Amino acid sequence: MNPTTVRVDLNVRGGWEVALSDKRDRVKCETLEEASRVAFSCAAERQPCELIVCDAYHRVLHHELIEAGGAKAGHLPSSVEALVC
Repeated sequence: MNPTTVRVDLNVRGGWEVALSDKRDRVKCETLEEASRVAFSCAAERQPCELIVCDAYHRVLHHELIEAGGAKAGHLPSSVEALVC
């Protein structure tokens, strides 16, 4: 089974967007913390799931595969937050 991809991107306006590979709509968030909660919530419902966080230049800041039963609390590592704040 191919994992669903949940992607968090910083847009050019400084806001965050969460996109799922199996849906067309994007969820707009004001902060990385909010986007992180949304992304992990979506990933928990679609396991296995690939979680990717990118900056405005499409550089990957965080990448992980969440296996069945492996959903986390919903926070990105502080090293990722430090890179974008």
